Amino acid sequence: METIENPVTGERAVLVESSRDSGGARTVMDLEVAPGGGPPAHSHDAHRERIDVLDGVMEVTVDGVTRRLGAGEHVVIEPGSVHAWRNASSDRVLRFRGMHTPGNPGFEVALRVLFGLARDGEVRRSGLPRRFGDLALIFEWNQGLPAGPIRLLGPVAAWSARRARARGRAAELLRRYGCEEPGALQAAAR
Repeated sequence: METIENPVTGERAVLVESSRDSGGARTVMDLEVAPGGGPPAHSHDAHRERIDVLDGVMEVTVDGVTRRLGAGEHVVIEPGSVHAWRNASSDRVLRFRGMHTPGNPGFEVALRVLFGLARDGEVRRSGLPRRFGDLALIFEWNQGLPAGPIRLLGPVAAWSARRARARGRAAELLRRYGCEEPGALQAAAR
């Protein structure tokens, strides 16, 4: 099992089962999130996401419906559903298990790169990369789409990811954080 940490957001992720380990069937990760932490609204087109709360309280919004989940509860997020979640506690760490089916090697790579950028001081206080091209590559690898007004930046993000790739930034980040291109991981899992 691999453990990665984000010193800026206070997140910790343990890769329990990678897409490669499961033959592409799933990605399973245990996460710890600091009070108030969580990603902005987004969607995934390529996989279903199941979140099982292990400890703490999670506030999750799926397609505009918000609810709170405690230990022992779960939510299943279907492909294409706009969702966000956050640690609803002001003083307790949220622990949960996330599972993507089928496996999502791009999510695994995106998280390694994002957390690596945080360790190297290359993210803002919000946890987002300082370089828009890095953020665009993370969106591309994760096959995730931002939601809300930022979604309008989709074409610019796609262009920026192509530009970063052409300039060698994608290869640099993958090499720096010990990752392979998600497409190569998907092929190896088959």
